[in-house]
Amino acid sequence: MQLLKYTCLILFAGVIACTKKDDTKLSTEVENRLAFVIDDNKFNFSFFNTAMGRTAYRNELLNDGPFTVLIPDNNAFIKAGYANDQAVLKESGVILNNMVAYHIVHGTWKLNEMPFKFNQELSAISGSKIYVTRWIKNADTVVTINGTPVLAFNLNASNGLIQVIDNVLQPLVYSKIGEVISSDTTLNYLNVALQQAGLKEEFYKNEVNTFFAPSNNAFRKAGFQTIDSISRTDANVLKSLLQYHFFQGRRFIYDYILTTGTTERTTQTMFNNNTVKISLVKSGTKYTSITLAGEGNANPAQVIKSNVMAGNGVVHIIDQILNENQK
Repeated sequence: MQLLKYTCLILFAGVIACTKKDDTKLSTEVENRLAFVIDDNKFNFSFFNTAMGRTAYRNELLNDGPFTVLIPDNNAFIKAGYANDQAVLKESGVILNNMVAYHIVHGTWKLNEMPFKFNQELSAISGSKIYVTRWIKNADTVVTINGTPVLAFNLNASNGLIQVIDNVLQPLVYSKIGEVISSDTTLNYLNVALQQAGLKEEFYKNEVNTFFAPSNNAFRKAGFQTIDSISRTDANVLKSLLQYHFFQGRRFIYDYILTTGTTERTTQTMFNNNTVKISLVKSGTKYTSITLAGEGNANPAQVIKSNVMAGNGVVHIIDQILNENQK
């Protein structure tokens, strides 16, 4: 009986000890979940943390997951126009919800171990596509997401990983390039030109294209002073002009930076099989953008807005019409 008593006490003590160990382990695991890790890194992640706090995704990142969170650092938010945390707080709740959802992916994704390939598809928690490129540039391995570089890889949490990125990703709002163009008031001239040329429906199809879209001012500089002047232009003339502004496939601006050699120049074959000259733009020691020049352009066109996403491609807005005819 005495032996049985001590045996029961030992077993009971063992249960208590195991329970304490399990509770400690569970407590540590919870404390190291993504929501808390992000909150603890206020120096780098306070803007994203503020945005996340306006959504239901803070609680989501306390769940088991696993999740991979693509976090724009504070500098990325400043580049996107948010001067401080208060500016993020003042942003529309709908915009913040869409933004945060587009930066979270189900699963554990070590982006620096993905294949060496351009624009590999992942799906954000919102269902929208994200495009990951892993490539080698000057002996360095570079990873980009939607054309924005990844700054730090695989920061661990108990329920997933954090990847730190250089820009705030713009959520996929439009399913088709045609919607991007028709909804942007700076592209009204282009929208009418596509209609007049009989090309508009092409950009509502599923074929993936990259479009270097001339702004309204670009059309004016080329001599189209009004939208009516575009409507009066021969459809075949406009069709020829516009086919020199897009090509099949998805190319982000940083894709050119990754694939262009030490000359800092390359070419892009457009839909009409003629080429545009591409030159890299450098700010300090970093390449940041490109310029484009057709055979008939006296000066290169500047990219004034890049990487506007659509389900069937990407749009880059430029400040000149590309001219393929030498003057």
